[in-house]
Parts: sequence; C-alpha cells; structure tokens
Amino acid sequence: MADQFDVASLAPRDRANAIREFSWSVNGRIEVDLPSDPTRQRAYVATSALGSVKVSEINWNVTRLRRSDAPVDEDMVPHVLISIQEAGVSQFHQGGRRGLIKAGDLTVLDNARPYEVLFRGPVQAVLVRVPTHILGLRPTLLDQITAVPLSSERPTLGATAAFFIRLARHRGAAGEADTALFTEPSVDLIRAVITLALDRDDLARAPLNSTLLERVQEYVRLHLADPDLTAERIAAEHDVSVRWLYLTLSRAGITLGEWIRTQRLEECKRELASPVHRFMTIEAIAHRWGFASAAHFSRAFKTAYGVSPRDLRLSRSGVSPETAQPRPRTSDGLP
Repeated sequence: MADQFDVASLAPRDRANAIREFSWSVNGRIEVDLPSDPTRQRAYVATSALGSVKVSEINWNVTRLRRSDAPVDEDMVPHVLISIQEAGVSQFHQGGRRGLIKAGDLTVLDNARPYEVLFRGPVQAVLVRVPTHILGLRPTLLDQITAVPLSSERPTLGATAAFFIRLARHRGAAGEADTALFTEPSVDLIRAVITLALDRDDLARAPLNSTLLERVQEYVRLHLADPDLTAERIAAEHDVSVRWLYLTLSRAGITLGEWIRTQRLEECKRELASPVHRFMTIEAIAHRWGFASAAHFSRAFKTAYGVSPRDLRLSRSGVSPETAQPRPRTSDGLP
C-alpha cells in the first residue's frame, strides 16, 4: 500500500504550508524553502513501506532543506537516508562535506545531525529511509561518508539503485507477501551501500552475499538485450565465482539459462502483441532481446507458448499475450 502526497490539487496559497508539514512529518521540524511564486510550487511524493524501510518517489521543486544544530524532536526516530538522484542537480552538506549530486548518483544522509540540501531546479529522486539502529553500524562510520557522491556506475551500487527504483515504480503491484520478502534484502542493500562506500569489505561481505540473488536478477533484467549475457560475465560483475553464482541460483530453484531465456521471451511476446511495435519485424524484435538466430528464436517461442511468433502477432483471438505462460523446459543452455 502506497501513500501519496501531491499539492497539485491545492490552492496555491495552501501549498507551502502543506509541503512544510509533510516534510516535518517525515524528518522532524526542518527549514523548507520554496519558490516565491506559489503557483510554481510543486511537490509529489509516493511512499511505500517495506517493513522498517520506506521507499519514496519524489518529484518537487523545493529549493532548500536545512536541519540546524538545535536538538531534534523527542519523538523523531533517527534515520539513515539513501538518496538516488534520477534527474536534476542537488548539493548535500553534512559533516563538513559538500557533495554535488547529479543524475545517476547516490548519497547518504543522517537525518538526526545538522545538514543542508540545496536543489538547483526541479528534482526527481528515489529516497530510501531506514531507522539507524536497524543497520547496526557505528555512528562514527556514518560520519565518514554522508554527503559523498556515490556513482551508480559501480555495479553493486548501480544494481542497488535499480532495485529501489523498480520498487518505487511498482509500489502498487507489491502484495503483503512480496513486501515481507523485500524487507530484509532492502536493509542488507542499504548496509552494503554504506560499507562499500567506506571500502570496508569486512562489513560489506555478509550483506552482499545475502542479497546476491536479488542483485543478479536485477542485473539480468537491465541487460537482457545483451547477446553476451553469460554466467561468466554476471559472476565477474558481482565479484563471485561462476560456481557460487550457480549455487546461489539453484538454492532459489532458478536455472540461469532457462530464466534468462524466459525473461527474453516474455519481452519479445510483449512487443509482438503491442501495436507500438507493429512495424518492427519479428527478426528485429528477436535480435533486440538478445536472440542471435531468428530460427532459434521461433523454435524457442513456439516451444514456450505453443504458438509461433507470427501467429501470435496475427491473431488476437487465439493465445492471449497477457495470459500465455511458458511451458517448463529442462535445457540449461543460454539462448
């Protein structure tokens, strides 16, 4: 269940107070600066809860947030914040550091200590919050990395950012069972971001191991179109051996080659059934999703869905693209 906050429907004169009160409800009483023209003030925040972890999609044009060195509210629970910047530019200040955060960067903030965030125009971001005590990390460790720009080009950080962005985008689709499953991996990934930024492999190894499955699955989804998506490449990107990769997947009942093939076929099926892609040839769609051979793709597609790609495209009254499910296979080869 997601909570949404949007000032678009409010009268301009009411927007500033609404935005400030919302910000205070999240992070205690802080200073919130906004564009001077009330008609230009924008704020949309959608938040979903994964147990103790909160994931928020944010689109707003707040100009500044600031917590002074005054005592925090007694009822405020200290949180660690992971900000994942998707669009816009921000400047984070904390612990004597100033970090310029651009699209694709992550940064860490401790909301119980003085900080300042300056926004250079509208910003789109995903904010992940977790109570500080749940991470089990010493405050002196957090003090070393807050407001530091962390690039998502680093595989582990990139996979973590993609994981939380996906959760934010699909917040309405997650049921209670899914939410429960995501809680522990989410905490481990937040801990991994912090410990990796500290270059403390001894602290990062345990959470990295426990979230390997989620990170591998997210990496594969992001690179389905790459024809060279091999076990060797995936293992290297996640700093594990091929043997350990296969073992981790097998414990979850996943056969790597079959799982990749199924994901690729699902994307091809979706595009074949979509009028948006009606002018693309079947071969082009197959190549787009990592199939090197059109003939091999056609055979795999018919084996999986019981209908050829051509027949699926031509007939809307036969096998439904929305309900057709792949048939089980025993092959372990990659497509």
